[in-house]
Amino acid sequence: MWLALGAEDVKICLTVSKRRSARLQVTSEGDVDVRMPLGTSRSDVVEFVFKHQAWVEERRAAVKTRDAEADTGITLYGETRPFVASALGEFLVTETQVWIPEAWSREQRDNALDRWQRDEARRCFSELIEHWWPHFQQPGRERPVLRVKKMRTRWGSLSRKGYINLNLALIALPMDLIELVVVHELCHLDHFDHGPGFKRRMSECLPDWRVRDKAINQAGLNLL
Repeated sequence: MWLALGAEDVKICLTVSKRRSARLQVTSEGDVDVRMPLGTSRSDVVEFVFKHQAWVEERRAAVKTRDAEADTGITLYGETRPFVASALGEFLVTETQVWIPEAWSREQRDNALDRWQRDEARRCFSELIEHWWPHFQQPGRERPVLRVKKMRTRWGSLSRKGYINLNLALIALPMDLIELVVVHELCHLDHFDHGPGFKRRMSECLPDWRVRDKAINQAGLNLL
C-alpha cells in the first residue's frame, strides 16, 4: 500500500503476525516497514503510520542524505574518505581517501568497496574479539565464530549455535562504538537476555557503556 506523507507517496510494507505490539521502521530503501498484530484493520495501520509521521520523514531524509553521500565517498571509523579518480587504474583505500579507477562503472566501484569493507570489517572485528575474549573465556566454552553480515535492524547478535554476527555497517562507526557492540554480544555468553545481570556484566567491562549506547542509537538513525 502507499500513503501520502508530506509531499511524497511512500510505500508501506505491512506484515501481520502473532505479535502483541505494533512496530514501525524505515528500510534502507526509504520504504516504511510496519508490523502489526493479527486482526489489525487498514484504518488502524494508517493511523499508526500518521501518528509517527514526523519520525518517518526524519528517517527518510536521513536515508536520502546517506545515499547522496555514498556517491561521493565512504565513512570508515567515523571519518569520511572521499572518492578520488585514479588515472592509473588503481583501486586503493588510504587513511584519507579512496582511489577509484576512472574507467570503472558504479557497479564495479560498489563491488570493490564491498569486498574491501568486508575484509576490513573482519580484520577489525576479529581483533576486538581477540582482545576481549580473555574476559569471557571459561573451561569448556568455545569462542563464537565471527560472521560479518548486512543486517537491516540490528548491529549484532549472538547465536546459541556458536556464532557472533556483526553488521557490516559497523565499520562506519568510531572504534569505541564498534567495541560496544562486540562486548555487548560477548556479554550474552553470560546472560542471554538484557536483564540486571547483563547490565552488571556490561558495566564491569565498559563502565561508560550507557553513554556509548546513546551514541550508537543516534548513529543508527543514519546507518540502519
